[in-house]
Amino acid sequence: MKIFRINLYLSIKNFIIALFLSSKKVEQKIIKSICKSSKKKYFVLTSQLRVSFLILLKYLTMKYPKKNEIIFSSYNLAEMVNVSKNLKYKVKFCDLNYDNGFFNIKILKKKITKKTLAIVQTNMFNSYEDSYLLRNLCKKRGVILIEDNAIFFDNYKKIKNKKIFSGNLGNYSLYSFNIMKNISALFGGGVSTNDKYFENFAKKEIDKFKEFHLIVLFKQILIFLILKLLSNNFLYKVFFFNIVKYAHLNNNLFLLKVFYPSLKFINRGFPDYYFTKISNISKKLVYLQIKDLKTRRNNHKVRASKNKYYVNKFNEKKIKEVKLFPIKDFNYQNPIDFPIIVKNKIKLNEYLLKCGIETRTIYYRNCNKIFNIKDRSSPVAEKYQKEIICLPNHVKVNNKYIDYIVNKIFKFYDRKL
Repeated sequence: MKIFRINLYLSIKNFIIALFLSSKKVEQKIIKSICKSSKKKYFVLTSQLRVSFLILLKYLTMKYPKKNEIIFSSYNLAEMVNVSKNLKYKVKFCDLNYDNGFFNIKILKKKITKKTLAIVQTNMFNSYEDSYLLRNLCKKRGVILIEDNAIFFDNYKKIKNKKIFSGNLGNYSLYSFNIMKNISALFGGGVSTNDKYFENFAKKEIDKFKEFHLIVLFKQILIFLILKLLSNNFLYKVFFFNIVKYAHLNNNLFLLKVFYPSLKFINRGFPDYYFTKISNISKKLVYLQIKDLKTRRNNHKVRASKNKYYVNKFNEKKIKEVKLFPIKDFNYQNPIDFPIIVKNKIKLNEYLLKCGIETRTIYYRNCNKIFNIKDRSSPVAEKYQKEIICLPNHVKVNNKYIDYIVNKIFKFYDRKL
């Protein structure tokens, strides 16, 4: 089967061009482009999204010293929550709606108090209509809305014939340009906002940071080159996929830690590399890809058509063991994978691996458990952790392969009956 799952938009060609490209005015061109997309006046470029969040929270601590609560969805990236915990914020978690993966607004309203500083909305499952409800709630209650826009750069919904891009609605919007994102550099992140004082504060903070360490940069370059090599169809099928398959089926913890993020810094402060500036080569790689947004948008249209094909294929034979997230606009959908909710996830994953299909488990966890929060009432987050798998929707995934994937899933549950 001619297919691979590794999704690297950073090309060898761009990497070579970046080595020789002048860095003069590159950062200003990135800022101009992202401000236009996010409908914001200012953008601050950092070494990664979590560093952006760290700087932002330091600023908000200074600006609103009497507010010390931050609300996250329970199903979230633990490393993001860790930033808040290490800055001594009181973290609250709000469970999600099972049907669409967005905040349960009724629960959220009860979580907000006079001490609530911000709500962090993680753009995951395309519920942007609900984002308007959240924005209006934040305005009404005097709470800051922070959008975690790590995987949704340049995604949009058409509302009343207007393109509303992800990142448009928050007071502050966070971005990531790490290796596996749809704007994919070796490192990179940032914050867009209309708050001029934050821009000034952030620049002063970044000036204190060290230059990016060459050893870390070389390590990331090596990872990129290995992943790029393994994204070759033949090598992926023969080599990389079989390692992943072995790791999962044999529960090899060493290999699983290599393939999936660890939580080693949880409740243990910040790693040293947080306090480094973005490297010039990462700036240039971000610039080269933003400059070529036409290609990115064409790829996005291709993935949108594949998401639509997945939905139509699953709807041919609706089975109770598989639930799809509602997709009202295929232009605004997870750009990396096609997530579905399934029963008996572990067994299904093992079966699909044996059939030559690699699924991906989202990095998010039920953070209530990880951080030992007293209020652990997050049944949906717990279900998501146990039930969500992601199917490939890379631009080179063809409809024939999607047919193969969905039919194997149907066969698995038919066999279980």
